[in-house]
Amino acid sequence: MVKKSLNFLIFMFIFSLYFFSFLMIYDTFRERKLVSLESDALDVFENEIKNQETNPTTEETGGGESGGIAYQSYTILGSIDIPKIGFSSIILKEFTYDAMNVGTIKSFGSELNEPGGFVIVGHNFRGRSLFMYNVHRLVGGDKIYITDTSGRQVEYTVYEVLRYVAPDDISSYTTYDGLHATLITCEDGGKTRIVVKASAQ
Repeated sequence: MVKKSLNFLIFMFIFSLYFFSFLMIYDTFRERKLVSLESDALDVFENEIKNQETNPTTEETGGGESGGIAYQSYTILGSIDIPKIGFSSIILKEFTYDAMNVGTIKSFGSELNEPGGFVIVGHNFRGRSLFMYNVHRLVGGDKIYITDTSGRQVEYTVYEVLRYVAPDDISSYTTYDGLHATLITCEDGGKTRIVVKASAQ
């Protein structure tokens, strides 16, 4: 009886090792795939902007999203860059869980870099790597750069960072005078949100 129990425990231990090894390999593979998708999408976006610069159209669109740029099953509206925390990503139109795995999404508001303000949402972690979580390190005066599909990049200056905001608090989903960007991501295991508010001149 003791020998059977010991054999069962050894089997369970070996099985657990294999199972957790498989999960770690799968998680690493998934994370690399998502990073590759995001990187490819950023390349597509940047190449499209370069093409517009070298082959300008006669009609001025003046910024915004202008329909977006098709990428696989997504629509790229722009890109976001936060030098202080080393964060760069695409901004997608689709408000879905899968889209948030690839990049950030615009969940509310005016077109990018247009008056009225907009909200950009993203996961805090992607696999085992930090994604948007480090926005909590931003302080007043830090810079956020948003580039839209016309190639216009606008510098937004952070003026407020809120922590532990309730998930049902929708006060950030509002309109503003002038150019305004709000970033939102989860913290505390998804129980609360980090909200970063920034404006541009």
